[in-house]
Amino acid sequence: MQYFRSKKVDDSLNSISIVCLNSYPIFNTTVSGCIGGMETRAALFGRELLITNRWMVRFLVNDYGQSSKTVHDGITFDIYQPIHTRASLNVNPRFTRRKWFPALNLDRRDLYLLWQLPIMAIFRLFPAWFLTIFWRRRRSEVVCCFGNNGTSAQVIADCRRLGIPTVLCIASDEDLSSDYVEDNYSLNDYNTPKWMSHFSLEMADHVLVQTESQLRTLKSRFNRHGELVRNPVKISETDMKGWGKHDERETILWIGRTDMFHKRPLLFLELAKRCPDLPFVMIVNNTNDTMFTDISTKCPPNLTIVDYVPHKEIWDYYRRARVFVSTSASGYEGFPNTFLQCAVTGVPMASLEVDPEGIFSQKNCGLLSGGSMDKLESDVRFLWSDEVHAQRYTKLFYKYTLEHHSLGRQVDRFEKLLQKVIDAPLRTPMLPWWKMPFQRFVRRLEI
Repeated sequence: MQYFRSKKVDDSLNSISIVCLNSYPIFNTTVSGCIGGMETRAALFGRELLITNRWMVRFLVNDYGQSSKTVHDGITFDIYQPIHTRASLNVNPRFTRRKWFPALNLDRRDLYLLWQLPIMAIFRLFPAWFLTIFWRRRRSEVVCCFGNNGTSAQVIADCRRLGIPTVLCIASDEDLSSDYVEDNYSLNDYNTPKWMSHFSLEMADHVLVQTESQLRTLKSRFNRHGELVRNPVKISETDMKGWGKHDERETILWIGRTDMFHKRPLLFLELAKRCPDLPFVMIVNNTNDTMFTDISTKCPPNLTIVDYVPHKEIWDYYRRARVFVSTSASGYEGFPNTFLQCAVTGVPMASLEVDPEGIFSQKNCGLLSGGSMDKLESDVRFLWSDEVHAQRYTKLFYKYTLEHHSLGRQVDRFEKLLQKVIDAPLRTPMLPWWKMPFQRFVRRLEI
């Protein structure tokens, strides 16, 4: 059955809305924020689609103090659900305290309550009517959500009301966790209710994955057929000419966030302590103040901690690195963007556990430690001192990346799949405004 879908905004162009809330600092370098592989991936796809002159591109982002609607390099940026979000940030904490009194702080935020409380009540009572206003004013032919998180679940639910097709872009292996089931109300490591992650996987019209293993997992766990679009990177056949000499590179590099369930920065500190004769650099996004303080307190003298690097400057750190180390836990990563950046800049890699697409165990693109810190130390020392083998690994991975992850090839595949989404019937029917107005998340079986 062919269901109603959104109308074309401009007959000469396709239109896409990309939901990636933390991506704004990539485009506006005057603001800072936590940028990871997911944000980099979304930005690459958005920019390249715009360059084709076949797409109108809009990003939905967090509030960084910018106006509700801004334009950078031809791309429109809207703050996602600004009225609801700003009201929530003021109202919700007052109702989640164990000791609610005093409710007032005697500042201007208390005055805002005069309109925020009624707004929140209306949105909560009639989510199907009021939360969809945001999308009615910003109609696109397709909406792409990057990462399986609470925001993606909200967007997929709201767009379904209006007949706007949605695409869920898987960002990591955890996005396909086996405990994402309909009745699981516990939170995942990123504080998203697991039933919401299941809702996204069930209700999105299309799902895009990064790796072959994710494709198989999507089918076996959720009975969904996905489309493979690999993580892209700007790479060319001339990049090798710009690689610095092995003995002129001066650091062992780690990049990640302050979390112990995924990136595990304390393991890199342990590695630095095991190798007091080698220089280490850690670029860490501070997403947890307690963990960042712990890292800073335990930092050995041969380790330099950098808490923030602008997106455009990150390449300088790769070019100065002689070895790149990953301490990430298996089961979380997709295909790390940091690995691809190593391929472009010629940095040999040592991974504690993560082995996406078998690049270490099967394709000899670096060294895999199998979870052993002793072997990781040995691997790092080997790559640091043995130029011949280090270059062999980097060249193999460079060729692999050039063949499988080049930006042009992946953007071309991404665009073809988007056109397929636009031309195809909706997988799930539109929910008119008069059906279930008190529920935001409605599954197919509830229609």
